[in-house]
Amino acid sequence: MAWECSDCNAREEEDGKVVVDAVCHHCGKPLCRDHQQPLIDDAFATSESDGLIPWDRIAIHCESCRRIHHLRATVMDKAAR
Repeated sequence: MAWECSDCNAREEEDGKVVVDAVCHHCGKPLCRDHQQPLIDDAFATSESDGLIPWDRIAIHCESCRRIHHLRATVMDKAAR
């Protein structure tokens, strides 16, 4: 079964040009790598104090859920992933 990105409708293919490897943390829609919006979610508590962003505080969002639930949040830079 080929997965399809809910935001752009691109289908995952064997050549690896489109990879659908995450779902939105709020609605569960499948997302390709170009449409994943990783955000630091303050709902996830942490005890880290070394200045690094702990992975357990990052959640993947689709565009519509980011706008609804995290309007003022900053999307993490794709290069930092």
